Amino acid sequence: IYRGADVSQWGLIQVRKRGLRDMGGTLSPDSAHAISIGLETLVLRTNKICENAMRLASFLDNHVNVSAVYYPGLSHHPQHFLARELFNGYGGILSLDLANHIDPIKFLNALNLVICATHLGDTRTLALPVASTIYFESSVKERQEMGVNDNMIRLSIGIEDIDDIIADFEYALASF
Repeated sequence: IYRGADVSQWGLIQVRKRGLRDMGGTLSPDSAHAISIGLETLVLRTNKICENAMRLASFLDNHVNVSAVYYPGLSHHPQHFLARELFNGYGGILSLDLANHIDPIKFLNALNLVICATHLGDTRTLALPVASTIYFESSVKERQEMGVNDNMIRLSIGIEDIDDIIADFEYALASF
């Protein structure tokens, strides 16, 4: 069809035809605006998330009811030096193993500020019991081989006031 059209329009027709096929439709103006506004504050939010994650990881790493914390910002993490070399910050995801006597579901229910949900990069702090959700299809032996403890919690840290987040964990951990 484009070969029969005006030669000066061939490129435009190809862009329309292949652009929609290869890259999809265009965003609505409202969606494009929301993404644009979100990108303007992405660095600020990411910096706050990384800062909060480091503070929370440090708090949890020293708590008697937490047996392990997995966060590359902690100096004892196996990839700490590599992460320090490669990244600007250590990210907003961390995991922890609760002490053996703490049921992860009861612990999550004891949190008031932190939301039990699965999502990454949210503005709110989210938590999830790893073994019973992400690895529910794996056997206990397979989980152990992967280093997934039955009491493991995965956290996606948000931009809330870090003192509020720590107080929420402190309250929940104290109830066991």
